[in-house]
Amino acid sequence: MTDEVIETINSLFLKKPNTIYEVRIVNEVYKHTVNMFFEWYRIGYATKSRQIARFNEMTSDQLDELVARIKKETKLTVVLNGF
Repeated sequence: MTDEVIETINSLFLKKPNTIYEVRIVNEVYKHTVNMFFEWYRIGYATKSRQIARFNEMTSDQLDELVARIKKETKLTVVLNGF
């Protein structure tokens, strides 16, 4: 599953000038799921977000491993919400 996430991120990461890209990981506490979004935006324009993965209940070790791998392989900022 992790390889698929990395491939999706790489396909969406277009490296356009003056564009900020990041991966946002959101913990939905009451649904017990973790959602992952790829977001990009330019100053003066709305943020665009696309869901790239959903996981059922991840342990903190699995999450740390996933975040480290995304940072290492894509060089993108990873933002965690709700953890």
